[in-house]
Amino acid sequence: MIHIKFVVNNKLVWVIFILLTMLACKNDVFSNGDGHTEDEAGTYISVALNVPITTRVNPTGGEEGDMQEDGQINENTISNIMLFFYQSDNINQAIRDNTIVLGSAYFGSSDILSENITRPRKVELPKGVYHVIVVANAGNLTSTFGSGIKVKDVCDYLQKTAWLENAGDYSQFVMASAKDASVNLTASATEMNPAQIYVDVERLAARVDFIPNTGVGAIDLNNYLVKDRNNNTIAKVIINKIKLINQLTAGSYLLKRVAASASVVPEYLGDEELDAGGVQSNYVIDPWSLLKTKDNLTGQHFSSINGGAGSDIVSSLYSNYYSNFILSDVDAIKTTNLTKDGVNYYILGYTLENTTNKDYQFNGYSTGVMFEATYIPYKVTEYNVKSRANIAINNSNVITFFAYNDDVICNSLEAVEFASLKNTQPADDFFAKVFTTENTWQEVQEYVNRIKDTDLLGFKSYLLAKMEGQSMTANLTENVSWKSFILAAYGYSINGGMVSINQDDKNTRLLLIEQGIKCYQDGLCYYPYWIRHSNNNATDAGIMEFGIVRNNIYKLKVNSFSGLGKPLPYIPTTDKPDTLDEESFVQIFVTVKPWKVIVHPEIVL
Repeated sequence: MIHIKFVVNNKLVWVIFILLTMLACKNDVFSNGDGHTEDEAGTYISVALNVPITTRVNPTGGEEGDMQEDGQINENTISNIMLFFYQSDNINQAIRDNTIVLGSAYFGSSDILSENITRPRKVELPKGVYHVIVVANAGNLTSTFGSGIKVKDVCDYLQKTAWLENAGDYSQFVMASAKDASVNLTASATEMNPAQIYVDVERLAARVDFIPNTGVGAIDLNNYLVKDRNNNTIAKVIINKIKLINQLTAGSYLLKRVAASASVVPEYLGDEELDAGGVQSNYVIDPWSLLKTKDNLTGQHFSSINGGAGSDIVSSLYSNYYSNFILSDVDAIKTTNLTKDGVNYYILGYTLENTTNKDYQFNGYSTGVMFEATYIPYKVTEYNVKSRANIAINNSNVITFFAYNDDVICNSLEAVEFASLKNTQPADDFFAKVFTTENTWQEVQEYVNRIKDTDLLGFKSYLLAKMEGQSMTANLTENVSWKSFILAAYGYSINGGMVSINQDDKNTRLLLIEQGIKCYQDGLCYYPYWIRHSNNNATDAGIMEFGIVRNNIYKLKVNSFSGLGKPLPYIPTTDKPDTLDEESFVQIFVTVKPWKVIVHPEIVL
């Protein structure tokens, strides 16, 4: 008989388990597609699940954890199991030898009775030593693979769905073997005393948690004070929204594999290793790791359908790709609804394994989060009309502002322009001057000659362009002014604020960025944070420093902000088996390998 049971190191459970095994019915039929029934030779197998949970504290890489954290019920539930049996010294030898899978078995949800005890099932295997690959919650893969499949086919299968999501509810977390497992099926094994197989499984998914901070650096929930180098308070930041970005969803290998480098033959079900300093020293390999190079950030080099090389662009591997997700898609900060050791948090989302060679850990590949925040500068530079000079004023409100050279925050484009001119030029009010139909182009020429070439925003160039082909003695046919220039060139209305898209289909903020000016509409700014798997505490990125590995929880908490974020989430840049005749009884104990938590304790943005 076969039993599936969730247990937590409870001996009483095993007593009940054996009793239920003895009492279970014996007339169920299991067919693996070859027509064999319970009356013929075969092997009974039983499954029990143990769910211990361990975690790890800091992003130092490696295989094991330090603390404990229970997975959620939906994350631990198993509704179906697929087993693959083969004979070899170990899984890596089986792959090298192109070993054939000798048998398989599937247990569906209808096989699971109360208290997760399953109906009996029988697989036809002769006595002998077998290795077992276990996959949970992936459904019946028998027809997917067909007959004559190799162990490597199972290991390299691209599992495209690692969980199910319906209106924010997550279920059916796909799990697979985490360690090589074997069993010796002997003649002494009986239905009352079956052979036992112990198999650890781990989720293909990784989880990202967010911990709102109310400690040092936060004056209120998600409100932070910004300090300068002299510890003076210069601004307040309020986190409004957060989004998981570069969320790899195209698929994952069924079984984890590691390698000394991204280009060598991987070891299946191997451990992540640490160097003498406790830093990750080998790689976890995903279906596209070898293709994630600098050159492949552009062009079509990936296959989002089959894994490996193809004709898809890199963004096809991800949801919420950092360069094209919509601003309105940023998720609002949620009310914390989970608590661990007195710390409130919520689950931000799930993603698949996502790894890259050390030299190519770029924003275009790494998984991260995007924070949308409101930045309130406590002092801003303002252009004073009366004195025709820039002055510093106090501020405590949410405003639209502009950052020039990253160290000057101005509350208007006039203040930015004046900062670039260094002094008033021409002598009269540069920004109030209006040329009307009563003025000649000669007057415009004389005015232009007095404007400095350091004019950052390009008013001088704008006027020169207007003058081309004009008779100097002719009158203007339309009014020309600083205000009309700013609207035409940047889609910004001095009186009405920023126009998202102007008549020339130009984005205001991108155009200003080209001039070295950052525009923060209503104080909104964006802070990307790339999730670390192993922190080498050095300037240069280490092996697996930025990456995502299955069955890990990455806990994020913002401790402080050290300056301004980006005016936009993304700013474009130029970079970047045969009939069997022996009978044995087997009982499989499947341990859901625990979530390993990677806490990012000091995120400074």
